[in-house]
Amino acid sequence: MTLSNELKSYFIIVSTIIGLGIFVLPYTFWQSGYYFFLWLIFWFLTFLILHLIFGEILFQTKEKHNLPGLAGVYLHPFMKHIVWFFDYFGMLGVFLIYFIALVKFWTLIFPVSPLIIKILFALFNLYFIFKDIRIFAKMETILTLGILFVFFFVTLMILPNFNFNNIELALKNNFQPFLPYGTILFALAGTSALPIVFDLIGQNRKSYLKINFYALLTVIVLYLIYALIVVGFLGGEVSEESLVGLAPYFPKLFLILAVLFVTLNITFADMAFYLKRGLIYDYKVRPRIANFIIFISILPLIFLEPLSLIKLIGLVSEIFLGFNLLILCLVYLKLKKKEYFSLPNFFIIILALIFISGIIYGILPN
Repeated sequence: MTLSNELKSYFIIVSTIIGLGIFVLPYTFWQSGYYFFLWLIFWFLTFLILHLIFGEILFQTKEKHNLPGLAGVYLHPFMKHIVWFFDYFGMLGVFLIYFIALVKFWTLIFPVSPLIIKILFALFNLYFIFKDIRIFAKMETILTLGILFVFFFVTLMILPNFNFNNIELALKNNFQPFLPYGTILFALAGTSALPIVFDLIGQNRKSYLKINFYALLTVIVLYLIYALIVVGFLGGEVSEESLVGLAPYFPKLFLILAVLFVTLNITFADMAFYLKRGLIYDYKVRPRIANFIIFISILPLIFLEPLSLIKLIGLVSEIFLGFNLLILCLVYLKLKKKEYFSLPNFFIIILALIFISGIIYGILPN
């Protein structure tokens, strides 16, 4: 049975968004209490608006550009370089987050040196990047179903031992009210999927709106259920990477499958293709040189041992992802007319101010 383009687009968005971010949400809930729900609602509505903003830009722009190129076209030619700087280092931050998480996950099932895990993961990704093989872009449905399998198995296994007292305790733990800003932003970031969706459905306003609404709603519901179930089971024992805290309670075979699906779902090959595409289209760099730049960018990350995963996610999200979302808002405000998704400029300005505040918060020591 062949999937319709709408269903393909739905799976692309869901599989792009769901990844490592889901595993840090239980810890976020435990630390922030009811603020977790407020930020979850805020980011659901915000990303729905942002997806419409990006849709308007995509529908109106005929040339192929990454965000730096769009900033250069609509804001100022020099803005292309500033946005590229944030885009580049933001992506490297995400790659580093993946390295840290995968070391934690793979050591649950194999007693392998962390350095060996990082090297193998880097080589695995670089092979597909250099060969320009976009195998992961063709596996959205399988990867999404794999992550859903992990989610439902975890739910079924721990639900009988769910303790409502742990939820009540979590609601009182309002230690870090701003922690969910960065972690949920990271967990919901997936705008890189939207150009692919546009290629599939074209300038179909109704389909685009429907696909994005249901995809984001699906992700939010899964995130909410997972956070509640894990905290209800583990309580104060929940770890920054919840799969690590859950590992002792699961069969080894399940852990192997879970780690495998997570690894395939958070491969950074697609994001590296995004950087490569930007070098080629925005800066007219030859593909071979673009491959070399990607290689020398990823290699040093193998040897870095940075802050905790949660702190690094917060830093990358608040500063680099926040800056990208700010640029999307500014580009939308610069459009001469809104032909497909007309939103009040007042709302967009408020969002832009929130992103600016988040960037400042991320820069300041806290």
